[in-house]
Amino acid sequence: MSSIVTGILSSTVGLLLNEARSSAAAKLRNGDVTDAEIGNIVVSELNDIKTKLDALSRTDLLYSCKLLKEGIAFLNDSLDKSNLKIKVSMSESQEDLGEASGTSASLDETLGLSRSLEDVVVNIKLDEDVKKKFKEAGENASRVFCNQGLSIEDRIFATKLGIISEILQHLESPKMTGCLLFLRDLHNLPAICKRLSVYLKGGFKSRFFNAAKRRENVKSIMRINYVLFQHASKFSRKNSFVLDWPTIELNDRRFNPILHWHKVSKKRFMWDEMRQHPNGLVLDERIIPEYSAVNKDEDIVAVLMNHTNVEAFSRKGERKVVKLPDIIEKNLSNKIIKGLAVDNNNNIYMVTRLQKRTENGLALSYVLYVLDKEYNIKHERRITDIFETIQDDPVRIAMNKDNDIIMIKAHDPYVYICDSDGELKVKFEPKSGFSISSFGISENNEIMMSSSKEVLIYSEKGVLISRIEVPEGHEVCGVAFHSFFCKIIVLTYVDVKSSVFLLCYTAMGERLESTTFFCKKNSRKSLEIKSHPSGRVAIIRKRSIIFI
Repeated sequence: MSSIVTGILSSTVGLLLNEARSSAAAKLRNGDVTDAEIGNIVVSELNDIKTKLDALSRTDLLYSCKLLKEGIAFLNDSLDKSNLKIKVSMSESQEDLGEASGTSASLDETLGLSRSLEDVVVNIKLDEDVKKKFKEAGENASRVFCNQGLSIEDRIFATKLGIISEILQHLESPKMTGCLLFLRDLHNLPAICKRLSVYLKGGFKSRFFNAAKRRENVKSIMRINYVLFQHASKFSRKNSFVLDWPTIELNDRRFNPILHWHKVSKKRFMWDEMRQHPNGLVLDERIIPEYSAVNKDEDIVAVLMNHTNVEAFSRKGERKVVKLPDIIEKNLSNKIIKGLAVDNNNNIYMVTRLQKRTENGLALSYVLYVLDKEYNIKHERRITDIFETIQDDPVRIAMNKDNDIIMIKAHDPYVYICDSDGELKVKFEPKSGFSISSFGISENNEIMMSSSKEVLIYSEKGVLISRIEVPEGHEVCGVAFHSFFCKIIVLTYVDVKSSVFLLCYTAMGERLESTTFFCKKNSRKSLEIKSHPSGRVAIIRKRSIIFI
């Protein structure tokens, strides 16, 4: 069981930690913290909270804190026997503790505390007494939450205690069911829906009537979602898909705290703490979204803006340079990458346009390079003769489940299907007048091609299977298949609203639902949706990536 204990303890501390008041803050900054000290920090925070609650006579919450404290004491004994060493880092930002005092701790603390040793192997079995303490703490927190006489701040705090109890109770084998039940109950509180709605709507009421308290409530809700989503991403892949995350029902729409993170983070007073998307990356280097792909490790492989360099970006924010082959040809004057894709085995397929000087002027040619997952050349093939036209145009590439290469070249009327070595198998022309702007591959290897107003789904043999017409006013930006949900996702832009939408359809093209992704003028530019058969889908822009 690798790094489970370290990751889980870091997450639970991230929900309760109050660096400004914690006597262990200096040790945390130094990074040399043992398992016992981690437990002591949690107990210290519970003691601090206990003092505040005692003054307010919140007996039930006090009891939940007491049970958690006892459970952690037992847990420390188990960890001592395992000789586990936990090292965490922490940001310098400081804020007061959680709902018990009316404010929320910094998201940066959660980011720092979630970075634990990935290579630690822990064999631990919780005693039944420990499980019982955490279970009882969770049950009591649930009773507290149901007390309608308590303030919304106390009920938010009860949710935190309940989630932490659930996490620690299932330390041996992480489960998300109980945590998500607490989260859904929190989302369903009328007061939460009302405060979030007022906050998002803005205006006079949002700025002047209980503004500070409302802002802290919203921040707490978002932070709970952030920590729990990070926990799900580490230990429960099936619960880490954004489209399936618990939503909050507002009067006019559903609010997804992960998918719609930016709607809160962009607000005044929120950016410093919420700049990091819980399921996305902000890139230091600009990329070309059109020449990007998702691999099976959920990394994004993309061509940089110079059209000659390629890098892989992991979900943790790590970057790795993809070393490309040296191209040595006589009279070569220019070479740029014109297309990129990744197959099921993480092999990279790259179309490079070569420009050579000849007696008759400049001559263009296209070469397909296939690199293995270690970026060594497996195969190369000139594919110039495949295309109907030889203009200097981008080549969109995608891979199907059989590792066939599907290519569509701008200003070329045909769709080309080649084997993994670049040998042409089939080519066909879509319906007359259909201008292909983007395309994706379905679970059954069907080719989903989009123009500005519709998506056509073809078989590998070029037979039209079905057609998706997007709503009036929507312009199609891209299409992808989400194999985990078996849904076709169409990315669209509505100019009059300056908004990007995600439209979900069944595999047969029946409309299911739609949601606003984000709102920003000119957001149509350089926007792509990419998918991988493993199930992960990403929205890619020049400086950001969001996984859905």
